[in-house]
Amino acid sequence: MISPAVLEGTGAWRRIALVSGLTLALAPTFPLLWSAASQAQFFDVGSGFMRALGRSLAVGGGASLLALAAGLPSGLIAALYNFPFKHVFLGASALPLVVPSFLWAIGLSAFRIRMGFGTDSILSGASGSVLAFAAFGTPLVLFATFLAAGRLSNTQVDAARIGGGESTVLRYGARAVFPVASAVALLAGVLTLSDPGPGQILGFTGVGTEVLVSFSAFYDFDLAARQCLVLAAVVFVCSTPLAFVASGPLADALLAHNPHPIRRRHWTPASWAGPMLFAALIVGILLVPLLGLTLPALERFELNQVGDTLRRTVLNTAVYALLAALFAMVLGLWLALAAGRDKSLRVILLAGLLLIFALPPVLGALGTVYFASGAPPWLDPILRSRLTVGIVLGLKFVPVTALLAARALGEVPRSWALAGAVHGVPLRLYLVRVVGPFLLLTCILSGGLVALLATAEVGTVLLLQPPGESSLPVAIFTVMANARESLVASLCLAYVALTAATLGIGGLVFRFMRETSPVTGGSAQAARRV
Repeated sequence: MISPAVLEGTGAWRRIALVSGLTLALAPTFPLLWSAASQAQFFDVGSGFMRALGRSLAVGGGASLLALAAGLPSGLIAALYNFPFKHVFLGASALPLVVPSFLWAIGLSAFRIRMGFGTDSILSGASGSVLAFAAFGTPLVLFATFLAAGRLSNTQVDAARIGGGESTVLRYGARAVFPVASAVALLAGVLTLSDPGPGQILGFTGVGTEVLVSFSAFYDFDLAARQCLVLAAVVFVCSTPLAFVASGPLADALLAHNPHPIRRRHWTPASWAGPMLFAALIVGILLVPLLGLTLPALERFELNQVGDTLRRTVLNTAVYALLAALFAMVLGLWLALAAGRDKSLRVILLAGLLLIFALPPVLGALGTVYFASGAPPWLDPILRSRLTVGIVLGLKFVPVTALLAARALGEVPRSWALAGAVHGVPLRLYLVRVVGPFLLLTCILSGGLVALLATAEVGTVLLLQPPGESSLPVAIFTVMANARESLVASLCLAYVALTAATLGIGGLVFRFMRETSPVTGGSAQAARRV
């Protein structure tokens, strides 16, 4: 009989399980890596690709700086103080994270046309792409800062307050969370490199567009593979310092258990500064793009076409999302249990998760396509079906579930496992009766986030979807160049409305379950389950 105490101990099994889980998450990229290793023309990617790479790096850097400048103060003031409508502002800020980036680019383009701005204005080209990508990066930095600042202890905050008042609290709080915020801002910039959507709409030719054209227009798989691997190498070089230098502070800020979390207080200046800051943020990342989508739809909302598209794609979208959530949750829990409370293993886990999340999604998709092209027909249900899309998407977003699971496991008292070991409780029973109920809400939250993120992913679904089984974002992406402006705007608004409704309903359900759950209501009730 295996004792629950094994979860609180050390052993070689942890490293083996951690390495095997990270390897499985990277498995879709291996066929492409093997193919590139056997080619003599690895660096033959074309001069146009290298110029596009330079432009994409500049746009990614601009988006990172803008996201850091807007997300850090917003997340800090939300973590330290209470102010009116804070939860509403935070919920609205999360919407760009789970909506395809090209939707915001469509909104910016439509807004530019309606306002009469030229093609050389700030809302088009490279500058427009920076704004579109910053709409994704800013909430990412905001919530990372919010979590990092929430890990400050009451003693630290009170000492700063006694030493110089609220201005000192804000200054030292910003200094404390800056490493985490800047690391996440850099990650957000890296994630923009492989995204072709905003550039295609706003007139910017980036490296993501070059890869997409090589594969879908020229049908040159080898060229697309080489370009994708060069892009992956650049991403690896950019994200390796982030993964192995910043993973320590990130692990302490996002995963470490804080027995005395910060107590948010009311402060009169924050009562008006917080709403003003978030209102400006919401206008920039949310209302301007939505206004650009709303104006054409108000002139002619094409309800019939929207209904037909939803009937054709909603089932596929739901299947892809649910499969991705399932695979991501299983592997994420595996990685979190393997890392346990060991600080060095948690740093390695976070470093690996950052690298997985930063790699271009098209890398795994192209690797899967390459492997499937030479696989026997009996593997078609795994390599050429909706299951394929779900698996690859789940492996891509496993960092989300692993991070949340590791954070939740850090909140489980050590005494529970030790008490179970003393009383002879089997490990299986301990996991089912104690750890399972404690992690239930975390699994629901992480699964929902992965489902929304997987739904918004376009590149992977576009490359791997079976014929005639596209998702709603892919359907919008494929018709946006030739369809009427009113139809594109109507489809985009329908998608945004469905996503916002899902976020709202999911948030209410999650809050109700958390408040009524006997597990989260107190550790004593959960400990009795032993």
